[in-house]
Amino acid sequence: YKPGDYYTPYNKPWAVHQWLQQAKPTEDVIMIVDPDCLFVHKMEIVVEEGSPIAQQAFYHFDFSKNDVPMQVARKYCHNCTFLDPIAVPIVIHRHDIEKIAPKWLEKTMEIRSDMHTWPNIWSNRSLSPVGLSWTAEMFGYVFAASELGIRHEIWDLQNVPPVHKKLITPIIHYHVEVPLPDGRQWWKHSNDAGYNIPWPLPKNTDEV
Repeated sequence: YKPGDYYTPYNKPWAVHQWLQQAKPTEDVIMIVDPDCLFVHKMEIVVEEGSPIAQQAFYHFDFSKNDVPMQVARKYCHNCTFLDPIAVPIVIHRHDIEKIAPKWLEKTMEIRSDMHTWPNIWSNRSLSPVGLSWTAEMFGYVFAASELGIRHEIWDLQNVPPVHKKLITPIIHYHVEVPLPDGRQWWKHSNDAGYNIPWPLPKNTDEV
């Protein structure tokens, strides 16, 4: 990471890059998830080199517009002809992530090093949901993949409470607060979130 830039999401591109270099995995299929993802049943997905899949992100890219995602893309994604609006989970071939990982870190650092030039709307979540001060690494991944010409197919790979009411995928991403009918709250900022899981579900609770 860049010295003096205390941005905790550096841990994702940095850790993936270091793991690939030091552990030298031999598995062909690699999944990237956040630690606040709960697997509720087995997930069996195979991808080929050049054909990764990923979750739809909360933002979109439209080359005909000049909204915040496109403003960021036009500044930091160089000569990009496509932009995949993706987030974790990502399922990708090892050879593809080996190409993306160093550039992912590089693009994240490029975006972060330029913070002093950002318009307020890029980082102020009350003005735009992008919140670039937190999501820089997400955009860094998208731009790295685009500059390398690696397209992602978008799948439903996770359930997000309270957006989803039924379990349709093997993963629950509990990064937002989940109120339960018995008065408890469950989300990633709970100290016991990893083991005090609301299961079996309290009565009158959605599946997700």
